Amino acid sequence: MSSPLSFQGLSTGLQTDSLVNAILQQEGQPVQRMQAQQAKNTQRISALQAIQSNLTALSTSLGTLSGTSFTAQTVTSSDSTNAYVTATASGATVGNYDINVSQVATAGRITSTMSGGTPTNLAVADPLATPVFSGTSASFAVRGTDGVIKTLNLASTSNNLYGLRDAINASGASVQATVVNTGTGANPYQLVLTATGTGTGTTNGVVTLADITSGGAVNSLGISAGTVDSTTAPTTLTGGLQSGTADVAKDAIFTLNGIQLTRKTNVVSDAVSGVTFTLKQGGQVGSTSLTVATDTATITSAMQDVVSKFNALVSGFNSAAVPSGALYGDSIARSLITQVRTAITGVPSGLPLTSTYTSAGGVGLKVNQDGTLTLDTTAFQAALAKDPAAVKKVFAFTGASDNAAVQFYGAGANTTTGAVAFNISSYVPNGAVSGTFTVNGTNYTLSGNSGTLVGTAGTPLDGLILTVGGTGSGNLTLSRGVGQAVQDLVTNLTAAVSGQLPQIIQSVNDQNSRLAGQITRGKDRLAQRKVVLQAQFAQMEAIVGQLQAAGSSLQNMG
Repeated sequence: MSSPLSFQGLSTGLQTDSLVNAILQQEGQPVQRMQAQQAKNTQRISALQAIQSNLTALSTSLGTLSGTSFTAQTVTSSDSTNAYVTATASGATVGNYDINVSQVATAGRITSTMSGGTPTNLAVADPLATPVFSGTSASFAVRGTDGVIKTLNLASTSNNLYGLRDAINASGASVQATVVNTGTGANPYQLVLTATGTGTGTTNGVVTLADITSGGAVNSLGISAGTVDSTTAPTTLTGGLQSGTADVAKDAIFTLNGIQLTRKTNVVSDAVSGVTFTLKQGGQVGSTSLTVATDTATITSAMQDVVSKFNALVSGFNSAAVPSGALYGDSIARSLITQVRTAITGVPSGLPLTSTYTSAGGVGLKVNQDGTLTLDTTAFQAALAKDPAAVKKVFAFTGASDNAAVQFYGAGANTTTGAVAFNISSYVPNGAVSGTFTVNGTNYTLSGNSGTLVGTAGTPLDGLILTVGGTGSGNLTLSRGVGQAVQDLVTNLTAAVSGQLPQIIQSVNDQNSRLAGQITRGKDRLAQRKVVLQAQFAQMEAIVGQLQAAGSSLQNMG
């Protein structure tokens, strides 16, 4: 839209538009100050949100360090080709494990019976055109090595090898049916049934497929007749085609540190706590030595990430706290950074002074002059090599029990630290468990199930989780590492409703909302004032013009 024409100063010679703008500029200073405050508030909100984001990133990094990183371990093998066994470890006892693999676990299966290189059953010329049975339908039962029996019906519309395969796979039996094209002979397409799990299971490794069609076997695949006690929920199966001698499943047999063990699977995770062995090949002569050690590289990398996240927090604040920055003179924001720095460089609560390491500084974490941190990786890795458990205690919430029947599992932000005496008075395997815990002379009774006790909310045991394997008395030593202390602090500072940071940000947002309303009203007043001023100046111009015209008339009369 074009601006309206202005004939300012035609009578007076005054730049009335400039005068109006000058007056509005002067009278609009309160609005300008509110706009400047609003812009500053917006910058402060962004800076505070950046601090909140950096705090969350730091907390996440500390959680990774305290949680999975300190359990990271490496496994080296005396067999560079890993021909017979491999292993992974997490939280295991470091040391050597010697393994000899005699036999790996195999899956039971049913394959075609061969005679002179020619299949005598389970084979057809065309998997789609060659019928499996004569008549309108056929019924079959299948049992995997887990002993579970499933029945299936094959209709005339699916009367081919592919149809039988699909029906077996849809039956819910613990077998996988496949059709293999051998590419040779008159009947190259062969049906193979393989148990979905390895090991002998409950059937001594045998898989069974039976024709249970009423009136006897009707199939053309050589599947023997069988009977079940029920077609809907069978529990027994007799007869049928079974795994041949070479196809019967086998259990894994191996020795671990001289002790012979047998397992149904080749992935063995229950032989040594924290170690998973994968058996790859049997018939081993000699043994493979596997060495489990602390993964110092992974832990150091996680620690360096914590340092990086903390430094990003401090650097972000420092750049915003310069004289022209959004957080210049912001004592609240500075206090938040100080709290976090104090927590991470402080002494873990509840950690005995006799511990190998009692602070992050003792394991190589240093504070720089600008408030950032530096990690002495040489000192940190030396500490890990000397006592990795002690290093973990500096950062994580840990618990030690002097009675093997009670083991620490986890804790929360409100869990007490220090010494806690206990007496487990009742324990039923896989059932109820209860006991008394004493904190600073006060007794607390906890009850649970399945070997787990959880601390009661509102008590010093709030958040504590213990695993129980029997009755007895003893003592727990609980300590909150500096990493956990920072995580708890960040949780309190950033909590959606109650957190100090969200409350500050909301307060500034509320102030900006009030300023927005005041600015709008101020602009409306200025707009009205402009109309009034323009009318006044226009009236003045008209009056001056009239006076000038009257003066000219008087001169002409003279």
